[in-house]
Amino acid sequence: MITTEREITEETFRHTLPIQIRFNDVDSIGHINNNIYFSYFDLGKINYFENLKASYVSWIDGIIVIARIEVDFIAPVFYKEDIVVDTKIVRVGNKSVTLLQQIRNSLTNEIKCRCNSVVVTYNPKELVAMKVPQIWKESIIDYEGLDIK
Repeated sequence: MITTEREITEETFRHTLPIQIRFNDVDSIGHINNNIYFSYFDLGKINYFENLKASYVSWIDGIIVIARIEVDFIAPVFYKEDIVVDTKIVRVGNKSVTLLQQIRNSLTNEIKCRCNSVVVTYNPKELVAMKVPQIWKESIIDYEGLDIK
């Protein structure tokens, strides 16, 4: 579910990662280049799955690859602004999971950007999509408090 600025509501995210803005992230007018947001979202995804992995299961049975990504840019982020990336899984499918992420100012909570992405579970040995392992599903459902089976 991607929302527009006027539709954004407060949501609960269990995972938040502070982001350090680098000098080369900034464009000539002093704000963060739109392409850089994808790097921030990737950092959020990596950290989310690493935290989940450490808490629950081994993830060596497969990997995830991005199948779809959709972003709404709401407000610019400026150099030296305190920002975080919030990440959560909102849907667990048969061969994929859907993540909702947002970049927000950590001091004002202003949402700067939102991202909806679908990642597919992938078997790197056979080079094919695979079913989301049941233990992964259970771990995600437990971590997120999702009401699905």
